[in-house]
Amino acid sequence: MPTARWTVTLCLASLLTAQAPVLAQSSSAPAAPTVSNETREAVRRLLGESLLNGKAYAFDEQLADGIGPRLTGSANYMRAARWAVEQFKSFGLANVHTEEWTIPATWEPDAPATGHLISPVDHALHIYSLGWSPSTPNGGITADVVYVSRMTIDGLDAQKDQITGRIALFDRASFGDHPTIETELRGLEHLRSLSPIAVLGTGGAKGTESESSLDFSGGITRMAQAQIGLEDSLLIRRLLAKGRVTMQFTLTNRIRENVQIPNVIGEIPGTERPDEVVIVGAHLDSWQPGTGAQDNGTGVASVLEAARAIQALDRPARRTIRFVLFGGEEEGLLGSHAYVNRHLTELPNIDAVLVTDSGSQPARGWYVMGREDERESLAAISPLLEGLGANGVSSNPQYIYQTDHADFDLLGVPTLVLWNDQDIYDTLHHKANDTFDSVVEKDLTQGATMVTVTAYAIADSREPFAAHLSAADVRSMLEKAGELGGYNYLKSIGAVP
Repeated sequence: MPTARWTVTLCLASLLTAQAPVLAQSSSAPAAPTVSNETREAVRRLLGESLLNGKAYAFDEQLADGIGPRLTGSANYMRAARWAVEQFKSFGLANVHTEEWTIPATWEPDAPATGHLISPVDHALHIYSLGWSPSTPNGGITADVVYVSRMTIDGLDAQKDQITGRIALFDRASFGDHPTIETELRGLEHLRSLSPIAVLGTGGAKGTESESSLDFSGGITRMAQAQIGLEDSLLIRRLLAKGRVTMQFTLTNRIRENVQIPNVIGEIPGTERPDEVVIVGAHLDSWQPGTGAQDNGTGVASVLEAARAIQALDRPARRTIRFVLFGGEEEGLLGSHAYVNRHLTELPNIDAVLVTDSGSQPARGWYVMGREDERESLAAISPLLEGLGANGVSSNPQYIYQTDHADFDLLGVPTLVLWNDQDIYDTLHHKANDTFDSVVEKDLTQGATMVTVTAYAIADSREPFAAHLSAADVRSMLEKAGELGGYNYLKSIGAVP
């Protein structure tokens, strides 16, 4: 789950790869959910089970330390999918299965990336291959570097003669202050169209390069793409101010085309309305510098704990609760795209989608992503979460396109995304220090319990959680959230309805 503003909007590019299904029809606003005495008693038992006997921390340890990093389609990812199936079956869930979808290519580094400045100084670089980059030719790439000062159409055109055939280096400053989504996406697209020999992004300070991708299609990019450390990037900029800079780098990546990727699914059938479904989801894949303990081992562990605890309750909710572990989130929400497209006709029966993908700092509540109507829906559930300190509601739409709720949201399905602080998470997101030792047991237990209680309370309410929105409703929601510009850009290129 990217966090910096420019990487947030890069994730929007993932929507370009999905077929855009038809939005749900609007419906009149339902009555707000209620919590019956029976539900309240069941929740009390769930709280005790998850807080005193919760297994989320153990699940995350098994996933991060026992299996390790989980690039989509890698051997570790497939092992993790089999492990998740075994967990769901061991809990006694129904309809445990996988649903396969095809990724255009899988990608794994076959050897560490290497690079160094050749002139005017000989200087080794801290360098990663960006995800889904092709390997470089034998001997690597040697070329002059150009710093892209403005990632706008006009700015790029002003440098096009310098960019063609050179290594194009950019950083966050290249996008200016408070860039729009459209500016960033058009800038990256236009940069590639000017035929640099390679594209070089800039990572964090003090060796905190982070793994990611600049394409998010699940396909191999046309040109080599890598990332260097902030200090290396600043050095290059200083040297460029004095003259020509030449560098060499080598990327060696292992690629397979058209690979079947499993999403993992299990259910607890509802007692009164089994055809109505509450989805609890997280993404199973991760990047490889660390072990994906936070992104998104904590989310997977929370989904597993919710499934375990609710099944152990032996009082199924009125609605079916479906637990889904998606693949391909990091490459562009690909697994959730595939799920939505496969289950398009079922979307009207999905009462709510809950997604957890933001690490294990203490949960504060839920993001409603601009759906202010959901604030009222959560009001009835809020007292159940108050003792956990997790009864807050955030309307901040900063993650509106950033994890596996996105397609559901744009199709009008009510969604919630875990809301917690991000300051620690930001220091390890996609980095080598995303390992199990960063996870605090009591914090993960609290967040997993909040997910469990919310999912059960929504599923057990006699009333639906919230209305399904029409296309016009979604547009209005995005406009109020200040996200209509990005939506309009995606719509103009046929990426969304």
